Amino acid sequence: MTFLIGRDHPAAALRSAVERTVSSHGGLALVTGEAGIGKSTLVTDIAARFRGELTVAFATSWESEAVPDHWLWVQVLRSLRAQLGDETWQALQPAPAVDALLGRGDGTTPAQFELYDAVTQLLISASQRGPVLVVLDDLHFADPGSLELLKFASQHTWFERILFVGTYRDSEIDPGHRLRARMLPLVAKAVMISLEGLDESGVAELCRTTVGDAPDPATVAEITRRTGGNPFFVEQTAQLWASGQRVDATTAGMRDALQRRIDQLPEPVVRMLTLASVGGREFHAGVMAQAAGIELHRIEAALDAACQTRLVRREADRYVFVHDLVRETLYNTMSSDEAAHHHGCVVRALVADESLQKLMLSTEIAHHAWLAGDDLDPVIAVDFLTRAARDSQRCLSVAGAEKYLRRALARCTPGMVRERVKLRLDLAGAVTWLSRPDQRLLEEGRVLYDQALLEAEDSGDPMLLTRAAVEVPQDARVDELMRLKTLAYTKLAGEAPDPDLPHDDLTRRLLYAYMLAARAADSDDDLSFGLWATHAVNWGPGTAAERQAIVEELAEISARTGDMEMRLYAASLGWVVLLERGDPAFLAQLDRFCALAEASDSDRWRSGMDVDHAVIDMVQGRFEEAEARLAEATAVAGDDPMYLHMLEHLHWELSIARGAVPTAVSKGWGEAFGIWYPDLLSGISALRRGDPAGARAVRARLGDGPSPRSPGAYLWIRFEAELAIAEDDTETIARLRERLAPFEGEWLVALWGTSVHGPLSHWLGLLAAAAGDEDAARGHFANAVEQSERLGAHPWAEAARKADAELGTATAETGTEVTGAAVFRRESSTWTLRYEGRSVHLPHAKGFADLHRLLRQPGVEVAAVDLLDPEGGEAVTADARLGGDDLLDAEARARYRDHLEMLDEQIDTAAALGDDARAARLDAERQALIEQLKAATGLGGRSRRLGDNAERARKSVTNRIRNTLKKIEAVHPALAAHLHGAVATGSACVYRPETEAPRWEL
Repeated sequence: MTFLIGRDHPAAALRSAVERTVSSHGGLALVTGEAGIGKSTLVTDIAARFRGELTVAFATSWESEAVPDHWLWVQVLRSLRAQLGDETWQALQPAPAVDALLGRGDGTTPAQFELYDAVTQLLISASQRGPVLVVLDDLHFADPGSLELLKFASQHTWFERILFVGTYRDSEIDPGHRLRARMLPLVAKAVMISLEGLDESGVAELCRTTVGDAPDPATVAEITRRTGGNPFFVEQTAQLWASGQRVDATTAGMRDALQRRIDQLPEPVVRMLTLASVGGREFHAGVMAQAAGIELHRIEAALDAACQTRLVRREADRYVFVHDLVRETLYNTMSSDEAAHHHGCVVRALVADESLQKLMLSTEIAHHAWLAGDDLDPVIAVDFLTRAARDSQRCLSVAGAEKYLRRALARCTPGMVRERVKLRLDLAGAVTWLSRPDQRLLEEGRVLYDQALLEAEDSGDPMLLTRAAVEVPQDARVDELMRLKTLAYTKLAGEAPDPDLPHDDLTRRLLYAYMLAARAADSDDDLSFGLWATHAVNWGPGTAAERQAIVEELAEISARTGDMEMRLYAASLGWVVLLERGDPAFLAQLDRFCALAEASDSDRWRSGMDVDHAVIDMVQGRFEEAEARLAEATAVAGDDPMYLHMLEHLHWELSIARGAVPTAVSKGWGEAFGIWYPDLLSGISALRRGDPAGARAVRARLGDGPSPRSPGAYLWIRFEAELAIAEDDTETIARLRERLAPFEGEWLVALWGTSVHGPLSHWLGLLAAAAGDEDAARGHFANAVEQSERLGAHPWAEAARKADAELGTATAETGTEVTGAAVFRRESSTWTLRYEGRSVHLPHAKGFADLHRLLRQPGVEVAAVDLLDPEGGEAVTADARLGGDDLLDAEARARYRDHLEMLDEQIDTAAALGDDARAARLDAERQALIEQLKAATGLGGRSRRLGDNAERARKSVTNRIRNTLKKIEAVHPALAAHLHGAVATGSACVYRPETEAPRWEL
């Protein structure tokens, strides 16, 4: 073919590789040479020759920051999918990682190995239907991820019928090139095909092909010498020669020659192509027409004329520069100010006609907005850069979001205080998320949060200050946050809040005042934030009705503003709150959410459907279906830690629902959602496996647990209830009954709907039974059965029926007269008690074990600390004898240290800004904190002790023995009277009957 003038040997080498692929196996071939040497032409010609014998997928690199990672492989997969058709594509069973790469995933980033293996396996599957040729053009512009994937795929498909052909400018991959280290391993394994310049006969033939004639031999020799035989330069020089110009014009460089050729074009065409060069190698006529201010038909006419010059070519819905040198030459004709202006024109065109925005990636638009610099209105620039950041997060790239957030922050003017504070908060969240391998980013995140708080306070805007004070992490700088929230509330409400309000209550009061102000201002943005923030701090008993109103209003706002993400979140949380209220309509709401998720065409939300359905499957007893749905969700989770921890938690929930003992939960989830979370789940697991000592240790570590209105409130209530029942803790049982009674009819729903633990009536029934209130317990269990059946939650209905039936076991043998020795013996979970010829059976409680040990040693005093936890061994007993707990444990001392460091940073910042009053106030707070630390430590910094474990042991053991005697008295008064008179409790307990002790069978 004429297109392969002077390329017989390279063409034969590449053709041989293709023929081997068709008949046997493929490999990797790299075609190298300088710009314009004919690499793409060679590969395209060979591919065309064999197109009927194999599937060909083309991809081209583009030198631009707007290109996402793995861009070459996105093109390859798109090409394959288009050629194979949807049916064949699906038959290849593409892995979730492939869908994620194509932008069809759920927003989570697949692990690198998972992605590379998924693409490789897809290519292998395709090659089993027929040989495959993958052409990757201009690798010198490729992103690192595309090269790494090529290295992986070529290495793992060496014996498959897949041939990878890459082209790159070897003259540009010098020792300083960013991709040199990545290219060398490919070069070592590839068939190298190097293209050199054409000789004189080749140049003559190429000139004849280009312009219909060839110059005389002397001119051909001159062209060969001047161009080095570069086919692209030869073609351009031949066109100059044919137009009557001197061929030595090339001596000024091919960019000059191209510029002269461009200068011959009509001014509208030059103007259009110059603006098009700003857009990249591919561009759209509609965008260019709007940007140039020229009618579309005139632009298209000019573009068609440009196509005739072979500077650009037309494709289905866009135009493409024939070679990057053309675009580069056009772009370099502009000064930096001109280029910035043209970038600004592109953005202004998209603002003027929003329908054009769908033709470009948000990251491309942001790239233009950034390069436009001062030529573009900062408000517009910040808006598009922020959109790109949001889309990057949805497309699995937190690092991309960080880049655009930084740029948006840099574009903010001094007057854009509100935008700057919000961007600092978003950027702080992004860098904190990225900080796991880099503690410097974690420190930067803290500084950004502090800057946002400081600037929000200085702004004098209480709405902005509220947003900042609520969005920053709430487990640090608590004193400072309370001060700022007090300030914001005072400005919003016109009066100071109660100074004794706890932090959580102050936050809720502040958000209420914020909502009133947002409604008065008729601001959907502020109203949406206020609703979400209020929803986040209102969980637990009695909050469901308020949250239902919140999600309904959020749905209304999303419908009004067109915010589909908000609408999906509201729909998902809508079924959760209906379930919490015991309303069967939750199923209809779940269907509405699923319909919206399907319509969104988002794999991330489709995965959310699997998660939500898995939760309902657990509640309604379809455990196998739940497990299958969780497996589907896990398959597309990638390596997103948050998503993986949520799935780990759901597997824990599934184990609990099945009645099994769940495995331990990792600490990672707690890093994001509260340090109490992993401990709380481990405490419930300990109770499930019959380890009350482990549960008590958890209870001691957690103290009061999460906030009463946190998303984990009901999970904490379950743990407290189970532990109190196991420990026969009458005080906690009574407190929980009193707290929960007003909300009977609700369900225990925690952690944003991922944790459902049955109707509240069930737990009220268990608590009433533990308190010996059998009538109340039966009423609660009857309610639990009815509520569970109404929601189709058959496992919970069965659990309530079983608990109700067990109420009679304690007295099932009451009144049975038997003879023989006195008995006080445990059999599995039941105690058999016989005295004076009467036998009864009672369920296990800790007090029975205490009495059992005392009966075993009549007259021998046993210390309460020994009875407290006999399974804990000598270490636990010794610790109890030592006395109190440390006033400050290691974690508390670490928090003091972190807070002092934070105050030091804030003092430095305030001093740098010249805010002496703030610096003095922070210094006073620092001194007060140091005094507190001194008061809590003894000599050498040793922590002081608080309380007395021995005293707590005395109270605990005494209470549970007394409670057990009350249970015995209800079914066996004679035995209870004997034990009341014979058992003494206190710091030491003893069984010392006044008369001879019965002969106990123990």
